[in-house]
Amino acid sequence: MSALWIELDTAPLEAARGDAVFVLVFQNERPLRGNAGRADWRLCGCLSALLARKRLSGARGEAALIPTAGGLRAPMLVALGAGAREAFDEEVWGRIAGEVARRSLLLRARSAVLPLPPADERLGLRPRLERLVAAAAGALGEHPADDLLLRVVVSREELLRATELLRSYRPRGLPESVALRLSPGPDRHLDREGARPSI
Repeated sequence: MSALWIELDTAPLEAARGDAVFVLVFQNERPLRGNAGRADWRLCGCLSALLARKRLSGARGEAALIPTAGGLRAPMLVALGAGAREAFDEEVWGRIAGEVARRSLLLRARSAVLPLPPADERLGLRPRLERLVAAAAGALGEHPADDLLLRVVVSREELLRATELLRSYRPRGLPESVALRLSPGPDRHLDREGARPSI
């Protein structure tokens, strides 16, 4: 049985604890914005250099693994191509969330940091969280006996609502081999007894 731990965090990207940090790079956003721009700044323009050398474009399916050398608290940054910003929707987000879980396991990362993308008219808080959990659990189901702590970075304004949504979420159709757990903090795990799943 695998366990997917979900923990909400409001720490800035550079201070978030984990083995790997994931950021989305959009094909048509130059200069980089949001968390990709923040990671680029913290890493002295490393992502911008990859873009300039055409080693990264932001196309869907692309990934670049970058050692952070102290620029971020996590030792590894993974930049994932997210395609065009205007085409980013719940389906694309779900594919990326599954990719984050799969790549974390391939990298032997026991904990991964993933900032929740900002809300817009197409992608509210509930679908962002529910698609994230379902996709990550589905990917974890392909790797029996592996556990993953997914630290989801949210804004302080979204933290309370996100916690409520996760506590009331009852996903269907997830792999029987994956147990979902909600962690209230980095050092304390809340494992609510009762019917599976527990978030």
